[in-house]
Amino acid sequence: MSQELLTTLATALVSGSIKVVDLTQPLGPDTPVIDLPPMFAPSPPLSVEIISEYNDAGPAWYWNTLTLGEHTGTHFDAPIHWITGKDLPDNSTDTIPVQQFVAPAVVVDVSSDVAENNDFLLTSERVKAW
Repeated sequence: MSQELLTTLATALVSGSIKVVDLTQPLGPDTPVIDLPPMFAPSPPLSVEIISEYNDAGPAWYWNTLTLGEHTGTHFDAPIHWITGKDLPDNSTDTIPVQQFVAPAVVVDVSSDVAENNDFLLTSERVKAW
């Protein structure tokens, strides 16, 4: 990537002409996890075990052990994760070219639909109507 392109991108981010949408959500014991059919191994819910909390185990820091399934919360899912992508080249998070992580996008705001119907399902027809 050229220096000029990076400068253009940084300027656009600072000016607000490019908007970055953060889709992450906080993780906790109540975070929903993928629910697979009973014949498959279930994903465990997130659990937190305190290692130290400014005490004898760690007087100057607070940290935890987290246990969670790979599909807990928002995450990047590489093609290698699924059988359909297991044989593709550059299919894991450490080999996918970083240029593929940034692209133009739109946000389809369906918050009013969800406000009217908690079970709202976004369909291709609704996207086309938007």
